[in-house]
Amino acid sequence: MKLYHYIFTSILIFSGFIRVYSQQVPIGQWRDELPYTLVNSVTDAGTRIYASTPYAVFYVDKTDNSVVRITKISGLSDIGISCINYNKAYKTLVIAYTNANIDIIKNNEIINISDIKRKPILGNKTINNIFFIGKDAYLSCGFGIVVLDLNKEEIRDTYYIGKDGSQVNVLAMTKDQHDTLFAATEQGIYKALANDPNLSNFSSWRKDARIDTTATYSTITWFAGTVFVNKKKGSNAGDTICSYSGGSWSRFGQAPYSPVMHIESNDQYMLVAYDGFTKAFNTSFELVTNVPGAEYPQYAIPDQDGLMWVGDTYSGLASFNPSTHVVNHISLNGPSTALAFSMTCSGNELYIAPGGIASNYSPIFYKPQVYHYNNSDWKNLEGYNSPLFNQTYAIVSIAIDPNDKKHVFAASFGKGVLEIYNDSAIRRFTSGNSTLSNYAGSDTADVRVGGVAFDGSGNLWAVSSHTNNCLSLKRGNNWTAYNIPIEIDMGKLIVDKHGQVWVQLRYGTMNSNSLMVFTNNGTPDNPADDNFKLLNSSVGSGNIPGTTVLTMAEDKKGEIWVGTEKGIAVFYTPEDIFSGQNFDAQRILITQGSYVQYLLENETVTSIAVDGANQKWVGTDRGGVYLFSEDGTKEIFHFTAENSPLLSNRITCIALNSDGYVFFGTDNGVISFRGSATTGGESNQDVYAFPNPVKEDYDGCIAVRGLVDNAQVKITDVNGVLVYSGHAGSLNGSNCASLSGTNAQTGVFGGQVVWDGRNFDGKKAHTGVYLVFASDDTGAEKVVTKILIID
Repeated sequence: MKLYHYIFTSILIFSGFIRVYSQQVPIGQWRDELPYTLVNSVTDAGTRIYASTPYAVFYVDKTDNSVVRITKISGLSDIGISCINYNKAYKTLVIAYTNANIDIIKNNEIINISDIKRKPILGNKTINNIFFIGKDAYLSCGFGIVVLDLNKEEIRDTYYIGKDGSQVNVLAMTKDQHDTLFAATEQGIYKALANDPNLSNFSSWRKDARIDTTATYSTITWFAGTVFVNKKKGSNAGDTICSYSGGSWSRFGQAPYSPVMHIESNDQYMLVAYDGFTKAFNTSFELVTNVPGAEYPQYAIPDQDGLMWVGDTYSGLASFNPSTHVVNHISLNGPSTALAFSMTCSGNELYIAPGGIASNYSPIFYKPQVYHYNNSDWKNLEGYNSPLFNQTYAIVSIAIDPNDKKHVFAASFGKGVLEIYNDSAIRRFTSGNSTLSNYAGSDTADVRVGGVAFDGSGNLWAVSSHTNNCLSLKRGNNWTAYNIPIEIDMGKLIVDKHGQVWVQLRYGTMNSNSLMVFTNNGTPDNPADDNFKLLNSSVGSGNIPGTTVLTMAEDKKGEIWVGTEKGIAVFYTPEDIFSGQNFDAQRILITQGSYVQYLLENETVTSIAVDGANQKWVGTDRGGVYLFSEDGTKEIFHFTAENSPLLSNRITCIALNSDGYVFFGTDNGVISFRGSATTGGESNQDVYAFPNPVKEDYDGCIAVRGLVDNAQVKITDVNGVLVYSGHAGSLNGSNCASLSGTNAQTGVFGGQVVWDGRNFDGKKAHTGVYLVFASDDTGAEKVVTKILIID
């Protein structure tokens, strides 16, 4: 059992001479970038309404309508929430996960109970529902019933209720006025007396033969002296709600034949969430109202104040007041889904492509969407708000115009390229209005664009699969096609500072190469001097470890880093690829104890991103994410789902913005980490310190950003006493002591200096105003900003 404490903080806004950034997250802290639209469970906690998504929990405080998120950052132990329920008598929220992990929250503490998750139970361990009797939480599980004692915070018992003690998938439970337990399962309705001391004996449970014993019953409740249960039809034709009263079962005549998502009740109302609408019934079993606010409800409950709450698949949480007919939507900022196939940043603009390409390079017909985050708000682009998206699917790559960050191109693996301006799709390029070519042997509509990227001159490149005209260049409104006679599957691309285009290739029986590098030698209209080279694992032809290149990145020195299923290799002289000289990639040797080995040689590297200090963020398929020094020989961080709020150890993509946020795309969603390194500019611009003011309970890093590259920095008190001196970029990878164990006095990076708020004697700075002086190496660039410390 693992104990966490979570603290929900508020942001205080100060006025005066100090510039305040209320959205800033301190250096070394995490921020979730999760969707809050798919609400799969809702529970009434009196003055709070808790709701869950598969990724997090949030609650609405009804006294002031504030909303608070509870995530892995706050202390949740896992991801993949299946259901929640609140026990009012014991003031405890129970959170169940699909992998049978459990968190309970009481007295502002998150307590993890992982017994079921760790127990070697064969079969389905999912927790489907939570039902309370006194201090006991009855967990409906894929194998039976588990009883959790909320007082002792431990598992009290397990019931295998199937025939001869076999496993049965229990989907929900309830209890009637006669203390009879009803278990809705995939194999009928099971009953037992709640006060039977031998409930762990399967013979205490009887299948009710008065109702179909072979049907699946998905949700159940007791309301106004009657048990109501949903019998699944087995298709989308419709379900049947059955009622039990007076010793017999019958069909509930008020309920329509329609797929039922959930039934919930209190002493006033019973709410039935159908696939498309929600109905509320009173204690006389009469229809009171059709509950508005959700078109695709997953879950609906009545609360103690007479409000009705509905969790929707796409629009989150909404409340309905049947007295005033007022609907209130609870909107939380975030992307529409947790999918992140690739991410692109320019400045502080982040774009996520949620589509995907199958392992055999066939299109995945994901809903066409793009998620745009400007470091403050999310804008989700799709067909309903940008109609051209309806003509595409599976957006897999995004390129941001370096001259206008509102101007974006999104590649669809099957439907060409969308041009987007100011968060609206304005044009779609296909084989009919560009040089993008269709997939060989298919109809002209099948244009599989695996990647798009801008070059240093602001021109757009795009790559198409299975066509000789696989590369296209867009300059202004003009397109140019490049004929390369290799009809194979192609994926992502990058353009290096030499104008060379690097393209991932699908390795397999049709192709023994991993990369293609192309150059038009700076003469796009002269095909005579075009050249391309195919790279693989052979010496002299790339020397790439493994066969499958999954990611590429150009660092600040112009070196090309590639990640494969066998780790990392670096092309240190990519300019030599067409020179006839040796250009082969090299692997990085590191020392582990007394052993010397290649960097991440046993890891599948899925993503590489370069920060402002030329350090390398590296994502893997199973091992989480690493931060390495500039040359890759020193490990600075290794974040996993076990030692950090990282949502999963399977990293799909990484992107960095100009404020130092590192966005990690995982198979469980996106989360960001506030890194120390930002890119320095040619001059001091928009300089500010954060957090500012620094309150007495803060013991983290204080950062000053917006500095010229390699800025000389001094911090003094108002009397001119020096408390800090250093320069941006003096030590790659150093950080505040709380992050890396190094001396934060020298922890400065790129265009940002990081100070731990202590003087040269290691003592915390006293209350007062501190002045920050910065200049470049010549002293020509100077700036002063201020930091208020409250001790």
